[in-house]
Amino acid sequence: MMIIFFMIRCFHFVNIVGVLCPISFLFGITLSLTGKEFTARSGESRVSVNKTARSGSPGIAWHKSYNGSGEESHPHYVIQTKDLGFLMVGETGFVEDSSARIFLVKTDQQGDLIWKKEFGRPGYNLGNCVAESADGHYLVAGSLSQDAALFQVDAATGKTLWTKTWDFGTEDAFEGLTVTADGGILATGYRDGLGEGTFMNWGRGLVLKTDAKGEEEWRRDLSKYSSSGYRINPTGDGGSLLLCHPRDEEAKSHHLLKLDSRGKVLWARTYNTVYWGFDRKPDGRAILTGHTRKSLLSKNWDIEMTQIDREGNILWTRFFGQPRGYKGKWIHDEVWGSRSTPDGGWLAVAGTGDETRRYEEKGHPTGPSGQWKVYLIKTDGDGNTQWEGVYGNPEVDWAGEDVCVTRDGGALVANDCGAFGFTKIEPFFKK
Repeated sequence: MMIIFFMIRCFHFVNIVGVLCPISFLFGITLSLTGKEFTARSGESRVSVNKTARSGSPGIAWHKSYNGSGEESHPHYVIQTKDLGFLMVGETGFVEDSSARIFLVKTDQQGDLIWKKEFGRPGYNLGNCVAESADGHYLVAGSLSQDAALFQVDAATGKTLWTKTWDFGTEDAFEGLTVTADGGILATGYRDGLGEGTFMNWGRGLVLKTDAKGEEEWRRDLSKYSSSGYRINPTGDGGSLLLCHPRDEEAKSHHLLKLDSRGKVLWARTYNTVYWGFDRKPDGRAILTGHTRKSLLSKNWDIEMTQIDREGNILWTRFFGQPRGYKGKWIHDEVWGSRSTPDGGWLAVAGTGDETRRYEEKGHPTGPSGQWKVYLIKTDGDGNTQWEGVYGNPEVDWAGEDVCVTRDGGALVANDCGAFGFTKIEPFFKK
């Protein structure tokens, strides 16, 4: 069996090496491989998972997926835990019909399920971010019944240890959190949101500090700068950097705030792109990644990667997109997560596909354009491309929602495949 794939604007043929494995209907699809391209059997049907990539990109080590009780499950954030396993959070069900419940999945190092839990109250619930607490358990940030929520679960069992909620007004949620040097929690999000959902809910931004048990110590209103705080990252000097949404729906920009240890804004920077990925290196440099129509690659969404110094000044900007060679007018490249890599570089994850399905190039060697795939970009510290990879399953849409760098020198992609997809990427840098 042969598959055609796109590599550096040339067409090549490669052999598929596959491993057959059973499916667990309880836990979802489980796939493994022995080569860079692989197939697996799922009951009586045949499922192919392939990598379409530029030369030098890593292959898939394994892919496993887990469903919640809802019709679909949608991941938002993933971390590798101290025990080398993985923790992923999002929702199962739909926010639009108030059926969404927070879905939390813990696996071991090979992606095998340890436990999965759902949390919810009447009305919609959002699972937006996770972190490992100072005592080795797990923290979750989101919303329970439209109230901003923080809770802690036992690392071994997923059992809830404590839950704290805040009713600030109408629709409230925490989007991001981090653990502080004193073992406390710094959470950011919004109050008085105008629409049901996560990502960009137009309200009033805020940041809140609690102790290790979720007891509030202080809060700060950020509505002067932001409709919602999105991601927060400690700076090592007691302060933090906060990535936040613009103040109104018409703004095509995001803001970055430098906060002191009490949440006071020391400086604010505005960038003319809507950013979703954010990470920081120990030396103070940070990366912002988002999708934009500013690039010359296409007339649709392409990926922007911008590096800033410790004061928020732009050092460089790079654009990426169209990895499958389709007409750019129709293809969306939507980046959601980015991480610093120990080799000094950066890693960004996106989904790539035809969202409208008005353009469907079924005869293209990489498959129909309406088939969404994971798009992974690795650069050096100066934003120069080291490799790009496209990963997918021809029977199911794949899209990269978040990524974490793993301790074996690879990565784990939070893959939206209608379930919580754990897609392990083979090592690509020396530990």
